[in-house]
Amino acid sequence: MDYKKLCNELLGHSEKIRYVGVYNSYSGDVYENTQGGITRHFDPEQTKKSMTQAIMRWKTRKQFSAEIGDPEFAMTRYGKVNRVTMACGKDGLLMFSTEIDVHLCDIIDDVTKIVNRYIAESEDADGSRNIRT
Repeated sequence: MDYKKLCNELLGHSEKIRYVGVYNSYSGDVYENTQGGITRHFDPEQTKKSMTQAIMRWKTRKQFSAEIGDPEFAMTRYGKVNRVTMACGKDGLLMFSTEIDVHLCDIIDDVTKIVNRYIAESEDADGSRNIRT
């Protein structure tokens, strides 16, 4: 899956999306981008730490998949941003943040459709594996 292209498409979808990052659990690579003209709240080291914590929380959520199903997304509203985490194919974990003044459910639905399109396009081509637990 072309994570860099996905990040750019998601940013282009809505000016209310501030940041998009994807962690590839197979390679350990992080692909990220921010909306032009915004001031970042995190420096690169804080971003890396935040992504690492999100990965740990996602793995915890997946522990209960047999009982209640796989997690689809998790969202947190902070004072300055909304942050959403969701699976991105078999190897990826997507994290994006938005401005506070959005209809978050609409953005999540749109992002899910875009991500699912990328997954469908790359399902047979990328040799994906599951997020390591």
